Amino acid sequence: MTSDPVTVPFRIGVIGAGSVGAAHVRAAADTRAYRIAAICDTNPAAARDLAPGVPVFTDHREMFAATELDAVIVAAPHSLHTPMVTDAAAAGLHVLVEKPMATTVEDCTRMIEACDRAGTLLAVAHVVHFDPMAEEARRLVASKEFGRPVLVTHRRSAHYDPGSRPSWFFDRELAGGGIVLNVGTHGLDRIQWFTGAPVRRVSGVIRGRDDVEVETDALVLVELADGTSASLALTSRGAPYFDETEVVMDRATLRVSGTEGLFLLRDGESVQLLDADPGRQQHALRAQLDGFVAAARGEPGGRYVDADYGRSVVAAALAVYRSAAEGGRFFPLADGVPA
Repeated sequence: MTSDPVTVPFRIGVIGAGSVGAAHVRAAADTRAYRIAAICDTNPAAARDLAPGVPVFTDHREMFAATELDAVIVAAPHSLHTPMVTDAAAAGLHVLVEKPMATTVEDCTRMIEACDRAGTLLAVAHVVHFDPMAEEARRLVASKEFGRPVLVTHRRSAHYDPGSRPSWFFDRELAGGGIVLNVGTHGLDRIQWFTGAPVRRVSGVIRGRDDVEVETDALVLVELADGTSASLALTSRGAPYFDETEVVMDRATLRVSGTEGLFLLRDGESVQLLDADPGRQQHALRAQLDGFVAAARGEPGGRYVDADYGRSVVAAALAVYRSAAEGGRFFPLADGVPA
């Protein structure tokens, strides 16, 4: 469905009234270009609380049939992304699907093919691409002002104790995995995006807890297609919270810290380039929506993370599981998918 961009705001439905869906709704507030026109969740009370006065549904297909929408944001449990996206495509809707895009590479491909057939846009919500601090880091690396990347490290902690997040995150069938697929995809995204090179192979080990069905900790070695080496360390046992990426280049190192800011380390001196603005996450979500809507309308300023890239991140995460299951041997990928 399309709308007149001059007289009618772009109408977006949201599937999932949890914390991520709520963040998208907040990001869409106070804009004249688009609006949240419907919300779907199995908990209708949560959906009503999220956006009072907006129509609420418990089945996404009913929402598509009963409302005039132009697009949908899918922020449901990971394994439900594929049927929701393919149903949205069949309804002629553009889609912004949360990361991880799906729980299998095959499901990612099904989503891509469904939207291709329908002629609708499929974007993946790798929101770090719209984070001002990460964008500046990416710009500096791409400029080659300090040489080429030779090594990248990413460290991230996340709560994975029972009760720390909704129960479906601990259900292997619904979540598709634990900290690697849920949190590690942020790191695998940064490693690929900062360097501009896809993952060629990975070696991983994963660890869990007796009372948790999914893995809660992981250590991964990554080799990129251009020869750059990288590492990914994910832990549910680190305190205080940390989220940082370092890109070692020929003549300097960039450090991107979610809690401290962006730093340039050169000649034994560290210079802070940007503060860790607490409002940057909301800024990134808004910029992501602005770019998605403009792209769906075919307007200038359209910007989004495409589905082929989203599939490559899922493929790299799944390769970590394959490697871990085979004793940590390097598992190869080709053209962004398992070889």
